[in-house]
Amino acid sequence: MEFSKITFRFLSIYLTTTLLLISCGSDDTDSVTETIDPVTPQAQRTLIPDPAFEAALIELNLDNELDGSVLSDNIDEVMDLILNEKGISDLTGIEGFTNLYNLWLNDNAISEIDLSQNNMVKFIFIENNNLSEIQVSTMPNLEKLELSGNAISALDVSNNQQLQFLILDDNTITALDVSNNPELFTLEVRNNPLDCIKVSQSQLDNTPTNWVIDENDTLSLECN
Repeated sequence: MEFSKITFRFLSIYLTTTLLLISCGSDDTDSVTETIDPVTPQAQRTLIPDPAFEAALIELNLDNELDGSVLSDNIDEVMDLILNEKGISDLTGIEGFTNLYNLWLNDNAISEIDLSQNNMVKFIFIENNNLSEIQVSTMPNLEKLELSGNAISALDVSNNQQLQFLILDDNTITALDVSNNPELFTLEVRNNPLDCIKVSQSQLDNTPTNWVIDENDTLSLECN
């Protein structure tokens, strides 16, 4: 009788343990075979907060909806961007045009611009805006720069040795140094409050005929 009780208890424990192991094994199998849905990566977008800027991009078929951004893939290979007279005041997003070669922004309402990411640019035309400054030191390939009709008081072109064409009429420039621009063929700096333009000896000896300055302005190797 005692033997039967012991045997019964042993069988009960054995069956209970076996069922637990089967249950655990089933859970593990389920977890291994569970299907995981793939995650689709989101396309990168560049913010364009100025509606006028984005509307101009839509006109160029670079965007399709006025939602404050544009697909980065749509603009990062653009080489020419001509946006004259578009009512643009904020150029945030221009940094996405990393292969930009030719930029026209004449007759807008732009007061500041950051082109530090656009170091491929060769031609910049930003006439008749509200710019007070512009940095072009990161553009070693820059050849043409036209900024007439702004409020620029200083401009550093010492790193732009390929510069050939510089138009700065009707600004507030008080000093200008073009001595490190040996290719500068055209220079216009009329109607600015400066009286001396620093040049190299070669420029002083062979001043290009396309240099146009105010009557009282002088070219000199040193300017105070």
